Amino acid sequence: MRIPHVLAFIGAATLSMAAFADPSIAPSLSTGNSAQAQVQPSMAYRLTKEDADRMRGTFGLADGRTIKITSRLNKLFVDLDGKREELVPVGPNRFVTRDTGARLTFNQVPYPEEVVVNQAAR
Repeated sequence: MRIPHVLAFIGAATLSMAAFADPSIAPSLSTGNSAQAQVQPSMAYRLTKEDADRMRGTFGLADGRTIKITSRLNKLFVDLDGKREELVPVGPNRFVTRDTGARLTFNQVPYPEEVVVNQAAR
């Protein structure tokens, strides 16, 4: 009947959605209990040393936590929940922490005034 058509449609939809997936964030295989995110920097979104310097600061989050953004050369680092991690640019105003995969979105780059942190796992 129509089951082969439905299955073909689902397969095509799955392949289509995979084409829109963000290739810069791919989970890596780990042998331990902790999950790590393997992050590839996007070629289109690189920070200059000057922009990285202008991103530094302390930001209050909506949940009451405070994060601190620091820079070294053209790299950014975040102190989040007592852990210092490198921030990798993955899009305009969007960064991902190299180790835990937390996503940070700034309202503007450089000179941000607000930041939103979306953590998949703590």
